[in-house]
Formats: sequence, structure tokens, C-alpha cells
Amino acid sequence: MTVRRLLPVLVAALALAIVLASCGGGSSSSSVRQTVMRKSQQGAGTTYLPDVTGRNFVKPASYGFGGDGDMTATRLDWHGWGDAKTTAFGTISQHPANGLVDTYSGSITASAPKTCKGARYYTEVMAHLPKQADYVPTEPTMLKTPCD
Repeated sequence: MTVRRLLPVLVAALALAIVLASCGGGSSSSSVRQTVMRKSQQGAGTTYLPDVTGRNFVKPASYGFGGDGDMTATRLDWHGWGDAKTTAFGTISQHPANGLVDTYSGSITASAPKTCKGARYYTEVMAHLPKQADYVPTEPTMLKTPCD
């Protein structure tokens, strides 16, 4: 074999050796760490969303934030029901003292579930409205379970 033919073979062999060495073959003192993620497990039983009047709902299509109906959410489409936090998108109507009804596209988030008598209850609910709304909540509404 001539030198002209041998030179490309030697270059290819050297490149292959470098690639194999960089793959971590052979003995090494470094260790490989892996992170395993798994979905959180829902609690046993049904998950409820209480309202401020004490009624309990499962994936409600509409939800009232006050006993006097000053803010209501309708046409709710829930995502992640039963998880630690669930969000519903829909229409939120505000009924200010002037008697006019203002309606916005918005969402509500229920969170902080607690277990009570074999069921789970969300204990916080928050309405998310555009900044031009008459009232934009800055903190969640705290809800009670039958165990409170």
C-alpha cells in the first residue's frame, strides 16, 4: 500500500479514536446523575371547589365570587382539575354599584387543596381579569372546607 492511500486511512482511524474517547468509554471517575420527573398524584376521592356561601362544586361551568353576585365567571373550561392548581378560562362579569354589567374574557385559578373527610377541597380561588376591569383582585379568595 502506498503512502498516499495509507494517509487517509490513518486520518480516519485517528478521528474515530478521538470520537470514541470523547464518548466516555473506558474507566472514568465521573458519575452520571439523572433527574426523574413524575406527575404528581391526585388525592383520594373527589376534588371540590367551595364557594363563599359553603356550596361545593366539581368542575363548575359557572362560579360566583361573592354571596351577592357582584362577580361571576361563566362558560368555564377547566384544565388540570384535581391537580395542586387548576385553571379555568371563560367569561367574567362584574356587577358594580352603578347597575351596569361589565364582561371580560378572563380566567380563574383554584389552588392550595386540602383533604377533608376523604375528599379534596381547593382552599384558594383567584380571578384573573384585564387591568381595565372595574375591580382586579390582587390576592386569592380564601375558601373553607367542611373541616374548617
